[in-house]
Amino acid sequence: MTGISKISKRKSIYILIISNIFFFIIPLYLIVIGIWKLTSCPSNQLLPPLMIILALLIIADRLLFWWRLYNETKFEKTFPRPSAGSMERLKTWDKNRASSSTRSILCLVWLVRVMLLVAVITGIIWTSKEIWINQCDPLITISVLFFCAFFILIFLFCILGSIYVFMAKLFRNIEQTYVACLNRLMIFDEK
Repeated sequence: MTGISKISKRKSIYILIISNIFFFIIPLYLIVIGIWKLTSCPSNQLLPPLMIILALLIIADRLLFWWRLYNETKFEKTFPRPSAGSMERLKTWDKNRASSSTRSILCLVWLVRVMLLVAVITGIIWTSKEIWINQCDPLITISVLFFCAFFILIFLFCILGSIYVFMAKLFRNIEQTYVACLNRLMIFDEK
């Protein structure tokens, strides 16, 4: 049994509620400020609508995330993970679990995240110009700049983490190849 399966029902509810509140506070803030200050940026009137677009993309990303997670959880409840058996069975089960979310959901997640990245980069460019012009409400400029910088940091962290995991797996495969080569070449006298 893993540590994850030992989480109580009450704790599971708390974790889900707190994580959802956290992930919906940011879009709610962006929507409220974007609507409230819709005409408060004469030099770039697209900045407040950008806040609303960012919020809607975040909400879409979260909804797609939970939809995919629900499908995978439903798969795991229907087809429990094999506890014993060959590694091939485990790999097949893991592949089937990953594909339990339809490709359309995964494509939508990818599309929303690319659009979110484009919107964030646009937000950074626009706000960096607005800081020097200083004709926009500071609440809009600071909010968009802070969120976009935060998102870029998280994005870079995820990219670096993915590169690290890929490189660690690559080096582990190389190491296993070296061990297999040494096992093939070395002869030990068994006494």
